[in-house]
Amino acid sequence: MFIWQFGLISQASQAASPDALLIERNARPLLAEGTLEALIPWETPLEGFFVRSHHNVLPAATDDSWTVMFDGLLAKPKKISVGELKKRNQISFHSLLECSGNGRGLFSPQVSGIQWQWGAVGNAEWSGVSLGDLFAELGVKANAEYVTVEGFDKPIIKSDAKFVRSIPLKLLIEAKAILAFKMNRQWMPIVHGGPVRLVVPGIYGQNWVKWVTRMTFTNEVDQRIYAKKAYRMPDKPVKPGEALDPAKLGKPIEHIRVQSIFTAPPRDAKLAAGPLALRGKTFSGTGAIKKVEISLDAGSSWQAAKLSRENIAWQEFEYVMQVREGKSYEAWARATDSMGNVQPVEPEWNPKGYLYNAVDRVRFVGDRSGAFLAEGKSLAEAHCQTCHSIDMAEGQRLSKNAWKETIKKMADFGLGGGAGLPDGDVEKIAAYFSGRFPPGMPGEEGASRRVDLSAAPSSLVGARANSGGLAKNEVVSGARGKKLFAVYCAACHGANGDVRGNEGGDEGNLALSGPVLKGRALTDATFWSSVVNGKRNMPPFKDVLTSAQIADIRAWIQLPQNK
Repeated sequence: MFIWQFGLISQASQAASPDALLIERNARPLLAEGTLEALIPWETPLEGFFVRSHHNVLPAATDDSWTVMFDGLLAKPKKISVGELKKRNQISFHSLLECSGNGRGLFSPQVSGIQWQWGAVGNAEWSGVSLGDLFAELGVKANAEYVTVEGFDKPIIKSDAKFVRSIPLKLLIEAKAILAFKMNRQWMPIVHGGPVRLVVPGIYGQNWVKWVTRMTFTNEVDQRIYAKKAYRMPDKPVKPGEALDPAKLGKPIEHIRVQSIFTAPPRDAKLAAGPLALRGKTFSGTGAIKKVEISLDAGSSWQAAKLSRENIAWQEFEYVMQVREGKSYEAWARATDSMGNVQPVEPEWNPKGYLYNAVDRVRFVGDRSGAFLAEGKSLAEAHCQTCHSIDMAEGQRLSKNAWKETIKKMADFGLGGGAGLPDGDVEKIAAYFSGRFPPGMPGEEGASRRVDLSAAPSSLVGARANSGGLAKNEVVSGARGKKLFAVYCAACHGANGDVRGNEGGDEGNLALSGPVLKGRALTDATFWSSVVNGKRNMPPFKDVLTSAQIADIRAWIQLPQNK
């Protein structure tokens, strides 16, 4: 069984807002990369995790009856269902997933293919069963060298272009690969390969086969196109215009190259003079990141940035500098890993646009007037967009004075944490809304079309999971969740989760700043992402609450409201 992917995507695209966390690069099949905003959290939210498929159909039946056939050079070939896999010992870890074409749109001269920029990469928690354990159970024969992995990803028309990969057996063992059925503590979303996908830490994403149906152990590479010819990198330099036969001159793409990506400030931002923290992510599949250096003079000199995390999936870096009014800047970031691999200043050009890893660059300027509008955007996100989407401003198209009146009225209601909102902040928010959406009829913004997968929950989240990452046989409890909510959430969302807190004696408490939660239709993916990573003026709880506690809070919120 299958469903046409364009029907699913049409639903998501029509409901997308300009603040959605995915940028559509292709509609059929859906190819979408995360915005830079989506890359800011350490754990990438599902709504902003890039989507890559090769063909235009998705499986319809993705429950525990899904089976994976293990055959070929095995002592004990067998077919195992996802339900059976879930009964085995499970492991969980964070790992980076990156498309080997990430950054293709940054090559010069331009190359053909999907023009990914920075966002075809993400960091998630993956849960599943160890392939090493399965290999031991199946009895892999000594002459097996490759595992040909097949997924559901196949063309509509009859051809040999079914997506398969022949992966060296040694590589899967060394990478400690798993068959995963959870992603960020949710059952694997269909668009990300649910119910089961291959996860190969440190290796580019073409080997992370989605919707796995068969794994065949052989002593040679599969002869089909995606295994024999695709995803190969030239083994010698190639000049633009030079012919290349990837089957003869290429070598299979495997380990992720050392990289860094700026996530702040925004590209081409206008910033107020004063201290500025340059922030970003850095990672490598060939070793731990040892240092990230920043240059503000086109590589003539480099200064060390602060690395904030140990080498788990990707690391975060920060460098504080001073911005001067009227001065333009271009900051470069260069990472070095433990194997001595260093990001090059210029990328290794190739006709397929693979493995872009040149030093990342971000331009910005000291501009007081521009910073005024940027601050208005930040204030709007904190005080207005907690309850409303940006579509509200786009649809109303008010003048600046009309916005000031509206914002003051909302602040008087105590909504959005706006009690006593200073006139200066009101002025900045009004300037931002009226400047971004001038009075008149709504029109096209001209920005890249966004895709909001949370608008199509069935595509984003597979079989409903109320338990996140709970231990085996552990049951969620709404009663426990209510007590936890009172401690960690009620101060902002009200004792009843309805903002006004009409049960705890804080009716009309103007300090409340969170949106209504009780009775609100939130997908599991949205809820878990918001709690774990934080959102706008809400702090992250990933180091405060356990998965079981978060699941309990979720269970209480989903209980029917008292009438």
